[in-house]
Amino acid sequence: MDLIERRELKYTVPVALRAALRDRILAYMEYDPHCINHPDFAYPVRSIYLDTRRSLFYFEKIEGHKVRKKLRIRAYDRLENDGTAFLEIKRKINEHVFKERVQIPLEEALHMFDGVTFHPVNCRNRQTLALDHFVYLTKRLQLEPKVLIVYDREAFGDPGGSDLRVTFDLNIRSSATGDLDDLLCDTECREVSQQYFIMEVKFSGIMPYSIKRLISDFRLRLLSFSKYCEGLDVWQAVPRELGSNG
Repeated sequence: MDLIERRELKYTVPVALRAALRDRILAYMEYDPHCINHPDFAYPVRSIYLDTRRSLFYFEKIEGHKVRKKLRIRAYDRLENDGTAFLEIKRKINEHVFKERVQIPLEEALHMFDGVTFHPVNCRNRQTLALDHFVYLTKRLQLEPKVLIVYDREAFGDPGGSDLRVTFDLNIRSSATGDLDDLLCDTECREVSQQYFIMEVKFSGIMPYSIKRLISDFRLRLLSFSKYCEGLDVWQAVPRELGSNG
């Protein structure tokens, strides 16, 4: 099980500032290795978000709950038969994020509601616990696929070895879906953002001065942005009264 605890801050950035921001960041950070072999140094991220029939997780965000969670199935650029996917539980308490995830074969992830047996890629005890937790929440809350979110991620890490990470999430798009097979296809997607992208700063402890200065110099605006909620909103207006009692 990967258990990650850190702060995550999000900023809306006009697309026109992307090149200048990149140049500034690369003065003291380096590209994530996953970016190197992709056009424009951005790799695809594909996630299907799960929610209750009454959209509990959606309304936890919309109503501004300080403690909330979401579950998703995530895959990256390898979508072949022998590819893998991540089952993720992401909990947020104010600005602090706690994420559990387990990596399983992609084929099993696509059939998780069909009674398949899961096989974590790394068969350690913690992986089994993460998988059990994900499956338990899925069954107890009767979760179902709600929306596919796809975007291209340009990512930077600290060459000094800290957990500082900066990402640009570009070309965010979504598809309303009730089918896990849609993780492999985004031909029916609608644009969520066109004039801006989302910059995320992820770190533990205190934000480095270099990042604070970057944010100040570019006059970036801190915001509360949910790809899940925004992606669902471009397809439908979720009735507010459905947000109670799961």
